[in-house]
Amino acid sequence: PMDPLNKTTTDEPSNENVVSKGRCFVAVHAGAGYHSKKHGKEYRTAMKAACAAAMHALCNGKEASDAVEAAIMELEDATATNAGVGSNLNRLGLVECDASIMTSAPSDAFGAVGAVADIRNPIQGANAVRKAYAQGPDASGLVPPMMLAGRGADLWAREQGVPMDPHNRFKITEDALARYSAYMERVEGAAERDKTDAEAIRVDEAMLMDTVGAVCIDVRGGVASGVSSGGIALKIPGRIGEASINIGRARNPLAFNCQANSTCFVPI
Repeated sequence: PMDPLNKTTTDEPSNENVVSKGRCFVAVHAGAGYHSKKHGKEYRTAMKAACAAAMHALCNGKEASDAVEAAIMELEDATATNAGVGSNLNRLGLVECDASIMTSAPSDAFGAVGAVADIRNPIQGANAVRKAYAQGPDASGLVPPMMLAGRGADLWAREQGVPMDPHNRFKITEDALARYSAYMERVEGAAERDKTDAEAIRVDEAMLMDTVGAVCIDVRGGVASGVSSGGIALKIPGRIGEASINIGRARNPLAFNCQANSTCFVPI
């Protein structure tokens, strides 16, 4: 049977705007890591909303990248996932997110943001970078970025009209604060004893180390995949997570991406 924490759909609601005889596909997941059982209903609700948002975009003739963005925005706005709102906090008690997206031909482009704090939905920032990169050098010959990080990414996204929320508190939930406090107590306790405390680093039921994602195929056969994450708990501020790298391919007829918690391979 299908994993209840992962959903796929090829259903096409009746809509006169759907490209004639076209078929589309959506697959989303609420995280590849550990899932707290107490948030099971919230995960399913978020995935259902993500699938609906992506299918709405596809059935209205939007490209696969637009559908991926729509799906992941729903997952970022869900407080139970470790992406956007509700993300893990870094060592300073703040949220810094990573996101990336890639597409198949004709654009065959990639875009990513890392350690961003002000972009309301990180996947929107990543898609804006992808679109800019796909256009190639501007009139003056300047090459657009493929990946931006930190303050520079936030400033660039603001200039491009990407929705922002400079009040970092917006993304911090009470659950995230409670986890942060508990983890800091464990780490500080281990430091005082001058030894590694297994309790300080052990993954418990509430800890989130997952990355949300989506893969979509539009009615023209275009493929796109994307991921978004708040990163690991208590990460060093400025850390660029694997979600910014989005290892994989988005070429017809296949699309996939991979993330890892400790090791990753960056294609050159």
